Amino acid sequence: MKKRAVGTKAPYRVDVVTIVLVTALVLFGLVTILNVLSDPFDGTETTFQAFYDRLNFQFFSRQAANILISLAVLIPLAIIDYDKYKPFVKVAYVVCLILLFLLVVAGQNTRGALGWFWIGARSFQPSEITKVVLIIALSKAASEAYDRRGPITAFRDFSKLFLIFFVPFLLVILQRDFGTAMVILIIFGGILFAVRIRWRYVFGGLFALGVGGILSWMLVLTETQKERIRVFIDPTRDLEGEGLNVLHAKQVIGSGGFWGKGYFSKGTLVQTGYVPEWHTDFIFSGIGEGVGFFGAMLLIIVFFALLFHWLHTALVARDTFGRCLCVGCTVMIAAHVFENVAMNLGAMPVTGIPLPFISYGGSNILASFACVGIAMSVYARAAGRRQL
Repeated sequence: MKKRAVGTKAPYRVDVVTIVLVTALVLFGLVTILNVLSDPFDGTETTFQAFYDRLNFQFFSRQAANILISLAVLIPLAIIDYDKYKPFVKVAYVVCLILLFLLVVAGQNTRGALGWFWIGARSFQPSEITKVVLIIALSKAASEAYDRRGPITAFRDFSKLFLIFFVPFLLVILQRDFGTAMVILIIFGGILFAVRIRWRYVFGGLFALGVGGILSWMLVLTETQKERIRVFIDPTRDLEGEGLNVLHAKQVIGSGGFWGKGYFSKGTLVQTGYVPEWHTDFIFSGIGEGVGFFGAMLLIIVFFALLFHWLHTALVARDTFGRCLCVGCTVMIAAHVFENVAMNLGAMPVTGIPLPFISYGGSNILASFACVGIAMSVYARAAGRRQL
C-alpha cells in the first residue's frame, strides 16, 4: 500500500452510501407528503390539468424549503473535521437548555405539550436540535473519559455523563413531550454502550427509570397523557379520540394490502383525512396504504441499510469521539423510526414522533440532516486513516 507523504492531508472520502440512501428517503418523503395532502382522486382525472388541480403543493413547497435550509447545515458539518465541533458544543448546549427552560415557563400548549416556539404560522422545536447537541456533548465527555481510563467504571465519569443527559431530559419531561424524552434516553444509553459502560450502571439506570416512570405517572403526566397510555393498552376505551385515531391508522395501513393502492389514485382513505396529522405523526399509515406491505418493508429496509452503514462507520472510526458520534446519530434515527412505525401500528402509545426524512417538519428534518453531516464527517476521516 502506498504511504501518504508526511504533512499532507488524506483525500476527503465522500460517503456515497449515505448520500444515495438519504436522497432516496427525502425524495420519497416529498412525494408522500404531496400524495397524502392532495384532494381525493376519483378516477376522472383524464387530463394533466385535472390531475394537477388535485395536487396540494403547500406543504410540499414548505418541506422543500426545509430541506434546502437543512442542507446549509449538513454540508459544513460533513466537510469540517468533527474534532472541530468540540469548541462550540458547550455554548450550543447552554443555548439549548435556555430555550428548553423558556418553553417550560412560557411555552404555548400545542397538542398537550410545550415544545414549540411559534413565529406566525411556522414553528420551531428546540428539543429536536437539543438531541444533536446532546449527541456531541455526550460523545465529547464519554470519549475523553474512555481515552483517559478505558471503559466507564468510575462513578465520577458516569455522574458527569448523567448530568449532561439529565438536565435536558428533565426539561423535556416538564414540557410533557415524552416521545422526545424517550429518544434522548435512548441516545444516552447508546453512547454509554459505545464506551463499554459497566453493567451495574445499566441496572441502576433501569431501576431509576422504573422509579421515574412511577413518579411521572403520579406527579407529571396530565390526565390526557395518562389516557393515551390506557388507550394504548385498550384502544376501545376511547373510540372518539386517541383510540379511534390508532384504529383508523391501522385500518388505513391494512387497506393497502400487499401491493398497496398506489399514490395519487382513487379510493384512498388518507386523502380524506381519515387519520389525523397524516403528513407528520401518522404519515406511515399513508405509506402503508399507498405502497402496501411490500413498499413499507422496502422503506424499512432502506432505513436499516442506512443505520447499519453508520454502525459500520462507528466501528472503523478514527477515534472514540467519532465512534460515539456515529452511534449517537444511529440510535437517534433508529428510535424515531421505531417509535413512529410502532405508534402507527398500535404497538406503542401515540407520542408525536415524526418519521425521519419522510414526515413534514422543519425542526426534525434539520436535526436529521445534522446527523447525516456528522456521520459523513466521521466516515470521511475514517476512510482517510485507512490509507496510511
